[in-house]
Amino acid sequence: MDPITHAASGAVAMLAMPHRPASRWAVPLAALAAASPDMDVAFAHTPLQFLLLHRGITHSLAAAPLLGLVFALAGYTLWRPKTAQHWRFAKTWLFMTAMILLHIWLDCITTYGTMILQPFSDMRIRLNAVFIIDLLLTLPLLWAVWRWRARRGLLLLAVAWMFVYPAISIGLNAWHTAQTRDNLAAQGRAPQNIVVLPDAFSPFFWRALYTEATPRGLMVCAQGLTALGQPHGPETTAPALPESLARDLARQSVAARAFLQFTLLPVVAPLPADMLPGDMLPGDSTSAVQPADAPSPSYIMVHDQRFGTSLALVRSIMAMRPSADIPFKYMAELAPAPATAELDTPSADSSQESGKAAAPALDAAPAHTQRLLRERMRFSDSRRDSLWQAPRPPTQPGLLQWLVGLR
Repeated sequence: MDPITHAASGAVAMLAMPHRPASRWAVPLAALAAASPDMDVAFAHTPLQFLLLHRGITHSLAAAPLLGLVFALAGYTLWRPKTAQHWRFAKTWLFMTAMILLHIWLDCITTYGTMILQPFSDMRIRLNAVFIIDLLLTLPLLWAVWRWRARRGLLLLAVAWMFVYPAISIGLNAWHTAQTRDNLAAQGRAPQNIVVLPDAFSPFFWRALYTEATPRGLMVCAQGLTALGQPHGPETTAPALPESLARDLARQSVAARAFLQFTLLPVVAPLPADMLPGDMLPGDSTSAVQPADAPSPSYIMVHDQRFGTSLALVRSIMAMRPSADIPFKYMAELAPAPATAELDTPSADSSQESGKAAAPALDAAPAHTQRLLRERMRFSDSRRDSLWQAPRPPTQPGLLQWLVGLR
C-alpha cells in the first residue's frame, strides 16, 4: 500500500481514540508509526536486497512489538505526566504496536506479498483484495482526517472501513475466481492455477491470470474482468517459464531463487537487444565470459504479469512514468550445461503463499541442463539495477538468506 494511505490510517486511528493525549505530536506520531515499516527500503541498495528486505523483517509479526517499543519511547510526550490526558507507557506501547500491525494488514491485502513470518519463514502473504493504490480505501481516510477530526463516531466508521472494505474485496475475489473457472470451462478450456487480482479502479475492474496448455506449450493468460465477472478487453498470452528452467536458475543463483519466489506465474521472453551485456552486441556469436569454441549463449528475460493492467487509460498513465518499463525483471545469460553437471548447493523447501499458485519444485531435479553464466535484475520504478554479474550460489534459506543481501 502507498505511504499516504499508511500515514492516513495511523492518523485516523489516533483521532478515533477516546481521551487521547493532549499533545500536538499525537497524530503525527501515530501517522509516522503506521508508515514506519517501509523504512526497510532505505537499507535496500540492490535488487536482491530489495527482494529480501522490503516487506520483510520490519513487516513481520515478530518485530511488531519491538518497533512499537521504539515508537513508544520516541513518543514520550504521549505518556509524560505533564501532558494532559496522558497515557500510561504500556498503553502507548500497545497503541504503537497496533499501528505497526495495521501497516502489515494493509500490505497483506495487496498483491505484492508480505513476509509476516520472518525471520522464521520467507512465505509471502498476499490476499489480492485491493490494488496497490486504491482511492476507495484512501480517500475516506483522508476525508476523515480533514473533515471529521472532532466527530469520533464517523472516525470509528473510517477505522472500520479499513477492514470491512478489504473483506468485501476478498469475497469478490473468490467469486470472480469461481466465475472465471466456470466461464472458461463453458468454452471447453481447462485452465490451471487461476489467480484473480484487483485491477486499477477495483472493485469495478479485475484481472484473471491462469496457465493453459496449448500447442505452443504452457502459456500464461491474462484477461481483464468487469465488476460482474465478464471479460473486459482482449485476452493476452505469454510463454510460461518452464519448471525445469526455473529449477536450473534457482539452484544456481540466490538472486534467481529470491526472484522466482517473489513472482506469480512467471513468463519468459527473449531479451531485448538494448538489455544485452555490453560485450555481447546483437550479431555477436561469443561472450567474453566463454571460451571462443563454446556454444553461443542465449539470453532470456523473466518477469511477472501481476503488475500489469487491462485498462488502456491506466497503461497510458503508467507509460508516463520516468522509468516506464516492466517493474520487476530478471535477465539471464545461459549456455547448455555438460551432461554430467551436478549441483551441490543445499536445497530449500518451496513456500506456499496465500493467493499464489503452487511454486515449481525448485529442488526436485538432481542436475541442471542450463548453465547460468551471468544474470541481471532491474527494478525500474525503484531505479535499482544489479547490472550484469556472475551468479552467487544459494545459501541456506530463511534468515541466512536475508543476511546474504547485506553483504
